Amino acid sequence: MSSPRDFRPEHQNKLLLEPPIGGSEEHAQQVAADQRFQAALARAIAAGDERIEAVQATVQLKRRTKLSV
Repeated sequence: MSSPRDFRPEHQNKLLLEPPIGGSEEHAQQVAADQRFQAALARAIAAGDERIEAVQATVQLKRRTKLSV
């Protein structure tokens, strides 16, 4: 299973770290959209990690099967 990614402060979300440029409503919408994007990105990374683990397990299983035949 994949581990959560720890970001240093300089790699964190600039929308949350810096003061808003536009109006507060616009800033809130940008923050919400960015949070949705970050969540979708995290899910995609986790799914990719799970696929890699599944492929590795399949390769190991095939190697064991070949050795036992």
